[in-house]
Amino acid sequence: MTPRTACTAIGELLLKQFGGEYIPGKDILDSHGRISVPRKHTTLSQLIQHGLLTVTESESLLKVAAVRNPFDSLVSEYLKKRFTYKPLLSDPSSWVNRLPRYAEDMRYCQTHSFNAWIFRMCSKKIIKRLLGNQPSMFTDFTGGMDVVMRYESIQEDLGEVFKRAGILSKAEIPVVNRTAERNGRDYRLFYSRPAALMVRCAYSYDLATYGYRL
Repeated sequence: MTPRTACTAIGELLLKQFGGEYIPGKDILDSHGRISVPRKHTTLSQLIQHGLLTVTESESLLKVAAVRNPFDSLVSEYLKKRFTYKPLLSDPSSWVNRLPRYAEDMRYCQTHSFNAWIFRMCSKKIIKRLLGNQPSMFTDFTGGMDVVMRYESIQEDLGEVFKRAGILSKAEIPVVNRTAERNGRDYRLFYSRPAALMVRCAYSYDLATYGYRL
């Protein structure tokens, strides 16, 4: 369930119509009450590492994830952190307060512009890259997958996945968790030229691998 790729909607479709289930069934917390393995957005490696799925079981499954244009995805992330999830900040038990550093980043979004947030976030990614790490928005989720769908053609791609899995029903994705605060605005309108350059530097691997650009 790669974040911001209609994964909530697809998850609801699988749960309600095809007997799907979350693995794990609920967030797994560490000794400090923070989320160590989330119910949503869990990676295949996490499931195997924590004994929720064996390598043999994994090899027998059709494994699917999705990707999205990083420029587009980042706009949705910012708007969700600034507006959609804001009411959760006042609830100590909410998931935003149990994910390390997530609430801190949300508070930054409350008082800073989109482009300021891009500079802050991408600067950290670029430093990691200079230290020898390769920042990626998708690698953790697409690693080990049999099929990688694209958000931009998600309905069609999911239909092909259903065919491959032998599911004859149509894959009609419901409208769930849409970022209403965008008001239909094109993601390109949010970027200054310097901010767009920062994203190109920070997420060059994803942009090159999946053929995305601003």
